[in-house]
Amino acid sequence: MKKLKSEIIELYMNAIYFHNGVYGTSQFYFSKPTAELSKAELSFLAAIPNNPELYNPLKHFDKTKKRQERILKQMVAEGKQNEYEKLIKNTIKLDLSTSVDLYPDYVTYTHQELKNLVASSEGLTKSLQSSDEAARQQAEVELNKRGEKLLNSGVTIHTPLDTKLQTLSKTAIQSKIGVNDIEGAIVVIQHHTHELVSLIGGKDYKKNSFNRAYQSYRQPGSAIKPLLDYAPYIEETDADITQLISGASYFPKKYSCGSYGMVTLKIVVLK
Repeated sequence: MKKLKSEIIELYMNAIYFHNGVYGTSQFYFSKPTAELSKAELSFLAAIPNNPELYNPLKHFDKTKKRQERILKQMVAEGKQNEYEKLIKNTIKLDLSTSVDLYPDYVTYTHQELKNLVASSEGLTKSLQSSDEAARQQAEVELNKRGEKLLNSGVTIHTPLDTKLQTLSKTAIQSKIGVNDIEGAIVVIQHHTHELVSLIGGKDYKKNSFNRAYQSYRQPGSAIKPLLDYAPYIEETDADITQLISGASYFPKKYSCGSYGMVTLKIVVLK
């Protein structure tokens, strides 16, 4: 039973919200593993989850410290007066670690989708699309405020992101496009689940910059023809593509009516 309780508290401590996008007793606030934290530092962290917004140490350090002292005072009731007096004198000095966004392309899109959901649920969508600029700006301010409040509440966002595929997609776009001024984007949707498993916003995308995967509104050109015309037909009829073409009375044509001969339809599978 004692081991079970220990496992439960471990799972809890690794999942609970500590504000500033931190879940679990990570290295964010003191830049060192939990095992190396002092008892004073551990009690300081223990003060945050009760109300992560109120006891956010980056904005309300004094309030967090006061609650830490309240927690430590409980040691007196347990007969640990000497240890309490020692810990209460320890100086708490934050040493923030630098956070790394491993998948900024996907994260930016996810946050935008969250904003869209908040706008819809809070009735702000119409105002955001208003022709009145002042109304749009006011709605945007309100949306950002509510979105930030939701994120700071400790909400957990689950996504179908395939991290291995995301890395492969990033490598592919960087290696195929090269170092010239040409840009590109990749969006991968798992066809049988309809889930967005990978999204690349540019060759060297930085978080919150222009994301070509969902912000660049451009028609896909002739590349979409095999997907819209031939692929559904083959899937439904299991027909031979050569028979389909040879027996057809209608052929999709380029807008310019030009012809470049036969074009290979190739499916690339990332492994």
